Amino acid sequence: MEDNTSLAKLNDGMIKMRPHRRYRLAGAGGEPMGPHMPSAAINTLEGTVWGRMDLKTLTYPGDRHFGWLCLGYGVFILYSSTVVGPFGFHFVFRDPIQAFHQILAIRFVANGSDQRADWMGNLLMLVPFGFLVAATVWPQRPVFRLPAAIGALLICATVILATKYLQLFFPPRTVTLNYIAAQGIGAIVGGAGYAVWHQRIRPSVSRRNPVAALVLALRLYAAALLIFLLMPLDFALNAADLRACIGRLPDTMLTLPGDGRPLLVRVTLIVAASAAFIPVGMLLTFVRKGIFRVGRGVLAATLIGLLLTGGVFALTTLVISVAPSMPAILYRTAGIAAGAAAIRWVIAGDPIRYRARIRAWVPWLVVPYLAMLIAVNRLWPLEWRPAHAVATQVDPLGLMPLFDYYIVTKAEAAKNIVAHLVMYMPIGVGLWFRDPGPRTARRAFALAAVLSFAVELARYFHPGLEGDINAVALAGLSAWATVWLMPQIWSMLTALALQSGPPPVRVWNRRGVAGGEPLGEIEHF
Repeated sequence: MEDNTSLAKLNDGMIKMRPHRRYRLAGAGGEPMGPHMPSAAINTLEGTVWGRMDLKTLTYPGDRHFGWLCLGYGVFILYSSTVVGPFGFHFVFRDPIQAFHQILAIRFVANGSDQRADWMGNLLMLVPFGFLVAATVWPQRPVFRLPAAIGALLICATVILATKYLQLFFPPRTVTLNYIAAQGIGAIVGGAGYAVWHQRIRPSVSRRNPVAALVLALRLYAAALLIFLLMPLDFALNAADLRACIGRLPDTMLTLPGDGRPLLVRVTLIVAASAAFIPVGMLLTFVRKGIFRVGRGVLAATLIGLLLTGGVFALTTLVISVAPSMPAILYRTAGIAAGAAAIRWVIAGDPIRYRARIRAWVPWLVVPYLAMLIAVNRLWPLEWRPAHAVATQVDPLGLMPLFDYYIVTKAEAAKNIVAHLVMYMPIGVGLWFRDPGPRTARRAFALAAVLSFAVELARYFHPGLEGDINAVALAGLSAWATVWLMPQIWSMLTALALQSGPPPVRVWNRRGVAGGEPLGEIEHF
């Protein structure tokens, strides 16, 4: 390869396209383009395909980041368990010694099946905390890991008991051993999950195999999607519950999401539910023969997906609080077929051209995205309440962070959170494609938060609707996290295309941008 400054600068930090081949840029007459190559071409290469993404695969927080995340999540648990209540902030002073004796006297309560969803919600809430505590105290030396695991359990137990003690000062909070046991089990599951992550998953991620990391990410997504679909996980565990679940099967024949909502909202929900299975279709195309490759066709992945979606439907029929839908088998399978076709489209094409095209499409997608956002939030009728009517009808408790999630079931709160996260992810995706710079994440956060604030404010002025103040923070975090994840996702898809597809040929126009009139090509030797 020609030794010149431009090529050295170009190759610095890039991904290795194919380990057994080397590349050089040549002009139309065969001469190296190094010193004479336009700077725009170098910037295009670095910002379009490689972007200095050296395929380190998915990054994960360091130990000190885990500590801060653990502290933040602990504050969230304390706030949501005490300050947020049916009457807002409702502190009632009582004798601390008497409260301590009351904690020592709590017992198990015989609850019915209707309380199982709340029990599972308490369990799931402590899973992330157990994971973060274990990650914070986990030592490098194996000899200290057993004491660290015991210490993590003691920290979780202390936080759980301290929170339950404080709840006695915030009536009408209920404190029973049922919920303490549920949260304790959740913390143990989270700690065990981190041990598995540290021993099995993290080493494979650290090997810097981007395709294997992509498969791992798709597997984790599929597992999270299954848990989300089965929430609140209150399965029928006795004969009476089973009979009730079987008795509602005829009603599942025509059940569709969004029952009672406008037609446009229902169609949007069906499309979103189908799109949620696109990554599952991508995952089903992979086979492992030494390394992961896209080895299954669209038809094979679709047939496997049909069996999987049928199994998901069978599981949902056993969940008491979930409304099963037999038509969901069809539109979920359609999403799987779309995912299988999409992954084959990715490996058959050129990542440079894909990214350039998407970047050009972004401005044209702004208006359709805003129209969808208005439609989903049911703001399209031009009917508005006067400002004085809004001021008198707004519930002050609704302006309290997390209050809207407290007054609904935990499953409904989780679905609301996921809906708002997905709703504002396109902002992060679009901004990253347009300008993948270091400040893009902050701009995405600000833009998404402002747009969400405008939408929620408009909902207050619309008859029959009410805004959600929590959506503003969720929108900003969603767009910010999307910008942070996009380089990782794109690097994995690029590596998959380069590994599975034909050797790419790059052409440059007079401005140094991929495409246009051929001026030169990458030669392989």
